[in-house]
Amino acid sequence: MSVQSALSRREVRISVLAGAVAALLVVVAGAWLALTTPTKWTAESVLVVLPGADLNASDSAAYYETLSRGQIVATFAEVADNLRFQQQAEQALQLSDAQRAGVTTTVSVVPDTSVILVRTTAGTAAIAEQMADATTTLASKYLAGLSRSYRTELVHTAQGSAFSSGTSPTTLLLLAVVVALVAGVAIQQAVYHLLVAMRNSKRRNREPAVPDDVGGAEQALVPERTVGTHGS
Repeated sequence: MSVQSALSRREVRISVLAGAVAALLVVVAGAWLALTTPTKWTAESVLVVLPGADLNASDSAAYYETLSRGQIVATFAEVADNLRFQQQAEQALQLSDAQRAGVTTTVSVVPDTSVILVRTTAGTAAIAEQMADATTTLASKYLAGLSRSYRTELVHTAQGSAFSSGTSPTTLLLLAVVVALVAGVAIQQAVYHLLVAMRNSKRRNREPAVPDDVGGAEQALVPERTVGTHGS
């Protein structure tokens, strides 16, 4: 086996080892992230905005016409989205500080409808459902005193609606494996080319330099041709 071939194999082994180590570190980091990332649960209750129950048929038609423009529903949703309803619901459910830290509630309107969605995300399915229902109840009571011409009716509660949200641990682990493969190949190639470049640089440095005046020295070694004289 030539020295050149042995050096090349050594560079390949070192580069493969570096790529494998990089890939392993990425997989370990991904596994740690997958195991430590908490699962989030989202639950949703649904309200609908309607004209007041005590209106007659002719008045209700006019109020439905106004309701269809979306301004009343948007106003109700904006009022219900106030943070104080979530805070009051947390107090009513006696949530701990850690449980409150993972709770977020948003209120939105289904486009082109009179339907309002109260959506809560929490660390467990039970807390998400309870918080959505409690927030909806508090907001509905407040809206009932805000306007007599319009009212909110509960379409369905959040009980049984919770679903896991966010990236699952399995997905995170699969992503980590893909990233690890890409990173491992990239590191292996980078290390290999770096080692080859270093070897070539050392080889060039060991080669003897050719003096600039070699040509002149060679000419000096050639005897000069003398010109003879002829007698008359």
